[in-house]
Amino acid sequence: MESQGQRQSYRGQAQAAQEHNRQDREKDLSQEAKRKAEEAKNKTSETAQQAKEKTQSTMSQVKDKAAQAAEEARRKAQEAAEKGKETTQAGKEKTSGILQQTGETMRNVAQGAADAVKSTIGMGKKDDQDDPLYKGTAPATTRSTNTGTTGAPGTGNYQGNRNN
Repeated sequence: MESQGQRQSYRGQAQAAQEHNRQDREKDLSQEAKRKAEEAKNKTSETAQQAKEKTQSTMSQVKDKAAQAAEEARRKAQEAAEKGKETTQAGKEKTSGILQQTGETMRNVAQGAADAVKSTIGMGKKDDQDDPLYKGTAPATTRSTNTGTTGAPGTGNYQGNRNN
C-alpha cells in the first residue's frame, strides 16, 4: 500500500497539473479572445475605410456635378448677356436708321415748305427744272381766296403773285 505521504504527493502533483492545465486553458482563452478582438478591430477598420472611400467618391461626384452645373449656368448667363448686347445693338442701329430717315424727311418737308412760301410770295425759282424737288412735276397752281385783308399773299390783292 501506498503511504499516506505518497498519496498526498500524488494529489499535490495532480492538483498542480490541474492548476497548470487551468492556467493553460485560461491563457489559451485569453489569446483566443485577443485574436478575435484583433479580427473584429481589423474588420471594423476595413469597413470604416471602405465607407470613407465611398463617401469621398460620392463627394467627389457631387462636387463635379455642382461644378458642371455652375459652369453651365455661367455659360448660359454669358450667352444671355451676349444676346442682350446684340439685341441692344440692333435696336440702336434700327433707331439710328429711323432717326436718320425722320431727319431727312423733316429736312425735305421744311425745304418744301420754304420753297412753297418763297413761291407764294414771289421769291421762288423761275425755272423749276433746275430744282430737284420739282423735276418732272407739273407747275403748282395758286388759288386766290379773299379773306378781306388787302395786300397779303393769298388774298388776290398781292401784286407779287399776279401773272397779268
